[in-house]
Amino acid sequence: MRFGLFFPDLAARERRSIILEEPAFQFGRLVLPDDEYAFEELYCVETGCDCRRVMMNVLSRNMRKHIATINHAFEPPTRDDEVPEQTFLDPINVQSEWSVALLDIFKNLVLSDRAYRKRLVRHYRLVKDAVADPAHPCQQLLRKAELEEEKGIVEAMRRSPIPPPPRRGKRKWR
Repeated sequence: MRFGLFFPDLAARERRSIILEEPAFQFGRLVLPDDEYAFEELYCVETGCDCRRVMMNVLSRNMRKHIATINHAFEPPTRDDEVPEQTFLDPINVQSEWSVALLDIFKNLVLSDRAYRKRLVRHYRLVKDAVADPAHPCQQLLRKAELEEEKGIVEAMRRSPIPPPPRRGKRKWR
């Protein structure tokens, strides 16, 4: 879930963004237009999970949309990890023609700031502590998200071309 849903004031103060005042070219090809790019933090809210990662939605001010999704682990991967990279473009979320350049900027410019890396870990801990606290106001948000997810699953099942299995007993599916 978005960090800003849990801590809106802190997220507004501590959101990282970059401004490209001129378009970026490589070998005569445009790799990133001039724009402001905001890195919006998302954290896992699964109870008991200590994945120690952050997902970044990269938002373009001029295009007014989400144009890349970056996944970043706080520690480098071990030999046993499924994903061999510490920071990568998330394959199941939004990407665009600008994603590779934004990943490069995130890895080489944004993450080079040690204080910012520590801030991400601090934000992760804030979210995990809030999720673990039954009295925290975020619990209402979590329950709402859970209900929306359940509703979406039920709707998807209703629209599925695969019929449900027949019930046992007197009733039969037509």
